Amino acid sequence: MDRISTGILALDKILGGGLPQGSTILLVGRPGTGKTILAHQMMFENAEKDDKVLYLTTLSEPQFKIMKFQQEFSFFDLDKVQSNVIYRDLGSVLRKQGTTQTINLIDNYLKEYQPKMVIIDTIKTFADIIPDSMEFREFVIDLSTRFTTWGCTTILLGEYSEEDIEIRSESAIADGIIYLYGTEEKRQQKRYLRVLKMRGTNHSNGEAVFKISDDGVSVYPRLNFMEMKQEFTHYSERVSTGVSNLDVLMGGGIPKASTTLITGPSGSGKTMLALSFALQGLKAGSKIVYVSLEENPLQIINNFLQLGQDIKPYIDQGLLHIVYVSPIELDLDEHVYRIQELVREVGAQRLIVDSISSFEIGMSDKVRYTDYIWGLTDYFKSHGISVLLTHEMRDSSALSALTKHGISFVADNLVLLAFKEDGIHLKRYLRVVKMRGSRHSAELKELIIDELGVSIR
Repeated sequence: MDRISTGILALDKILGGGLPQGSTILLVGRPGTGKTILAHQMMFENAEKDDKVLYLTTLSEPQFKIMKFQQEFSFFDLDKVQSNVIYRDLGSVLRKQGTTQTINLIDNYLKEYQPKMVIIDTIKTFADIIPDSMEFREFVIDLSTRFTTWGCTTILLGEYSEEDIEIRSESAIADGIIYLYGTEEKRQQKRYLRVLKMRGTNHSNGEAVFKISDDGVSVYPRLNFMEMKQEFTHYSERVSTGVSNLDVLMGGGIPKASTTLITGPSGSGKTMLALSFALQGLKAGSKIVYVSLEENPLQIINNFLQLGQDIKPYIDQGLLHIVYVSPIELDLDEHVYRIQELVREVGAQRLIVDSISSFEIGMSDKVRYTDYIWGLTDYFKSHGISVLLTHEMRDSSALSALTKHGISFVADNLVLLAFKEDGIHLKRYLRVVKMRGSRHSAELKELIIDELGVSIR
């Protein structure tokens, strides 16, 4: 089946390659959910060369008002307006002369412009004017048949709730339904998109987060755990932690393409071990993505200086990529998607997330939080990438705390850090608690952090 792009790569992926060409799609949601913006983004994407797109307004909003607000987005191209992007109004004819004359007017537009895509904003106006449900159903079928005959991909906008969709006659007639909705939260509004129906397409199910910016709509698909079901390559290679004695405890280092979780109380040395792991990889020529949710890039650069290393040259060479997001602004769906895309784009061999405790803060559903951490790590393991996560644990003496929300389950290797009093001194200690499929020493060792860096004795 031929496809046409929505202009949003992630949405095309959700749809299995884009909208089926020649289909009739309902783009629905309550007022203010972003339907008009998404429709315009699709429209300008497909108004290329000799291809024309027809935007038909009804009684919802005047054309000049629609154009006034849409031209604020970067996808809006004024040069295409009235050449490739054609706005026409159906409202006056529909209101004064009825549906028959409106159909005739649409026929004339189809003959004159032969558009690749037609958008009607909104189909609900027709439903309000045609009170008889059977007559309206026949009207929609007639409309859809005309567009299909002309080979048009049709987008019908509708101001419907999810409950409305189930009982609307146009829902049964449409080839696809894309539903936009939002939730109001104390910090910010969250917007979601779901493909409820798409004939002839093996589309992705479930909600996807989307945001509206100056560039229009950006979609962040939820982590698809079905993608995790793939063959994993067996790696016998080890990668160094950057701390020689820790490599010895771990039987030669961390197995490549495994997930290592470093957990312990605040100040126990989690970040310094993560920095050592990153630095060793940089010196070996590996590309690193370092995700921080607690310290900004300048702080991280200064932390590397404590290890005696200026990492700015590695950043300039494109070997080290630092990603910082404040937990206050964290949207886990978007963040996980961005991490995956960045690791793929730069070809990173190591991923460090410091710390996943901030993920936990950013998501109220703890079961979903665990699913995301598992899916995130499994995705990278399947692509041969070594992952190191840090996690703050208040009481390191209680081993049962390691199983909180099932986080220890996602880790192949688990390193526990702790404090112990030694007279007037407070010393740091380290223990390798587990390593899947590998022999290791579980002996308790002192962790030293000084001007020489990180060491174990």
